Amino acid sequence: MGKRSEEKQETRQRILSAASRLVRKEGIAGLKVTDVMAAAGLTHGAFYAHFADKNELIEAAFHEAFDHRENWIGSARKRPSEERLSHLLNTYLTSKHRDTPEQGCAFAALAREFAQAGGDFPKTFEREVRVSVDRLIELLEGKTEGNARQTAMGMLSLCVGGMVLARAVDDPKLSNELLKAAAAFGDARP
Repeated sequence: MGKRSEEKQETRQRILSAASRLVRKEGIAGLKVTDVMAAAGLTHGAFYAHFADKNELIEAAFHEAFDHRENWIGSARKRPSEERLSHLLNTYLTSKHRDTPEQGCAFAALAREFAQAGGDFPKTFEREVRVSVDRLIELLEGKTEGNARQTAMGMLSLCVGGMVLARAVDDPKLSNELLKAAAAFGDARP
């Protein structure tokens, strides 16, 4: 790879990192290309050297956000198999994750907007859900394929749903209770 090509790739990565944080924090409607470029330390004009339009940027930024998933599942992989589900619950359903959506799970931050945006957004979301379910199945060693799939889907649904509810309410006490209840419910499963 030549120096110019390498620099272009590094610039694209800066844009994606900034966009990934901002789209999780501001949502699709709140994301502004000028804000992304400023956060990346670049001029607005440089945007079109890397992306055709805002929708292309949003999809690429959404995929970029799944470094959170890889870190989350990777940390559980280091645990004994009987502790993995509990570890997933207790590292996802936290007040820190709730309070910093720009650093967390893109599913919890963007589910509603991707569903409503139409176009390719729901398919993009679905592809990442499938990848997440597959990664969770891999993590659940020793379970039958059907049971592991159901457990993986249930775990993902419990985590994302619990986080969405905790972020949606105004009362901090209720929000914390929702996080704790979701984690406890998941831990109580057989």
